[in-house]
Amino acid sequence: MRDYILEKVKNTPHHFRFGGVRIEERDPLPADINLNAILKAIENNLPSHYFHKLKGIVIQHNQEFDEREVNAVYRDGIFYITNQQSNTKDIIDDLVHEFAHHLETLYIQEIYGDESLINEFLKKRQELKFELQSEGYWVKEYNFDNLKFDDNFDKFLYKRVGRNMLRMVTTGIFIRPYAAVSLREYFATGFEAYYLGKRDTLEKISPMLYDKITELHNSKNI
Repeated sequence: MRDYILEKVKNTPHHFRFGGVRIEERDPLPADINLNAILKAIENNLPSHYFHKLKGIVIQHNQEFDEREVNAVYRDGIFYITNQQSNTKDIIDDLVHEFAHHLETLYIQEIYGDESLINEFLKKRQELKFELQSEGYWVKEYNFDNLKFDDNFDKFLYKRVGRNMLRMVTTGIFIRPYAAVSLREYFATGFEAYYLGKRDTLEKISPMLYDKITELHNSKNI
């Protein structure tokens, strides 16, 4: 989908309105990023039920982004996206990622109710624990069965283990390292992969996650 969006960006004028969703560009994006074209292409590629109860998109850089080292957050039906984007690809990734968190609020039972996705995630966490232990890291003070984001665990992965080692030990286990930080991010990073060009890889690495997203995509009854 990313390639399709990039092509559409070249040919879409700056007058598109994203359905009935409120768009506020409080801080201007770089001049070479056509937000309207990006939104139009995303709308054309995602099922209409994904937009249910989506209230708006706000482009604004907040202090929270710097404190959490993120580019976007989802809150109360609104995507908050920083205007500090390097290129079109970056904002596409942010928007699609936040759609995943929106779907969690709409279809939490469908995604997590039978616990199959939870079990897949926990199995991968244990594989990660084994890999880290094999590399000599002390892991006993961390709860690898915790489904929620934990700041100490996140710092352990990204500060103590480090990005290069983390990338190595998560290869073949998670679609990308950030998928390991929590169950919610496991779903969201998989959602990104599904829609932005890594669908086959996701199916191979995380088959249950792939199946869940496929069910959401194809369902006409939710």
